[in-house]
Amino acid sequence: MTGKPNRLVNPQDLEQLAKLLDGRGGMADKLDEAFTRASSLGVSGKLSSLRPVQTWVSDTGPELRKKAAYARLEDGDPIAGLLLAGFTPEQLKNKDLPPDLLLVANAAAANEGKLDNDWLKKEDDETLDDWLVRVQGDAVTQMTGNEKLGKAVSTYIEGAANLSAFFTSSSTAIFGTRSLIAHFRNSVVLNAPGSFVAKTLNKHWDKLGRVPRAGSWLTRVPASVLAGSDEVAAVAGYMRNGSWYMPAATESNLFTVARRSGLGNAAKAAGWMRGAGILGSGVATVWGVANLATMDHGKAWKEDKAKYVSDIAGTAFNGSLTLAMAAPTPLTIGLAVGTGVVYAGTLVWDNWDDISKGAEKAKDWVGDKANKAGKALADGASKLGSALNPFD
Repeated sequence: MTGKPNRLVNPQDLEQLAKLLDGRGGMADKLDEAFTRASSLGVSGKLSSLRPVQTWVSDTGPELRKKAAYARLEDGDPIAGLLLAGFTPEQLKNKDLPPDLLLVANAAAANEGKLDNDWLKKEDDETLDDWLVRVQGDAVTQMTGNEKLGKAVSTYIEGAANLSAFFTSSSTAIFGTRSLIAHFRNSVVLNAPGSFVAKTLNKHWDKLGRVPRAGSWLTRVPASVLAGSDEVAAVAGYMRNGSWYMPAATESNLFTVARRSGLGNAAKAAGWMRGAGILGSGVATVWGVANLATMDHGKAWKEDKAKYVSDIAGTAFNGSLTLAMAAPTPLTIGLAVGTGVVYAGTLVWDNWDDISKGAEKAKDWVGDKANKAGKALADGASKLGSALNPFD
């Protein structure tokens, strides 16, 4: 039911009808299959009367989704603008979308019943991930009228995301490899990836109370809340080298804790820091799957092989990292290391042009500053500070 009293419509019904028409296994697929079989049998002419139906199906499905999106918009549905941009409810389901972008998309969609200059519409070869980066820059362009500034914002967002992803994947690969080597050589117990700080806090929490001023404030929060409870984690004890071993919070298999004493205790064993890491990588995995689901794989491979492989490797890495953080075993950490190496490599491959340009600029910058420094030394040490100032 929409917000208008003179019209009744259920947007979910319209979307379901559209799915039956042009969704996977729907009427469009069945018509295509029928025409393909008729062609192979040499009887295509017998189905010529169905050609208009094929066109009708391809046109009606998107139109029904559009009507459903406007109905959602009238009801105040936050994803209505993204539906009008060209995404489907399935692609947006359970996604943690930025509230500000939802607001912008809905506001533009409500502008006389159409998107403002079509800048929010999903492009044919655009994934959900690509769209989010582009549209943030385009929003800046719309607000400021400065296209260069908008492109700069998009470039910065994408670059920052790539840098963060490279750091996470490469550090996981490096430290994960060291942990595996120590585990197999010296039987060192494996800790969950990214739990170094939590492990340190659990070991030295008592010392924080002696930190002037800040100490008393920091110790108001129990260490177990942030870094995980060693006492609860002991539920996941197991036989190791002929004796019963009680794992610390950062070593525990949360699946085992949950199976033996419930999800609540698994959360207590994980603590806030480890739990946030699992949630973050889990969301990234779901996001990666959604990104791949919105992709035309054949076209994406032809247009940019490096980016295509990077998208797949990133999703695989985030999935394996989630498992490793929840259950640190040689298998899960080995998977995280392997996918981390691949993902870091594909990020370098995908961004090689920018990296090369950055290296060239760095070389020129160093040469220029070295030249200035030489002149400064010749003229007097007082000028050296200005010559080495990167903002000079």
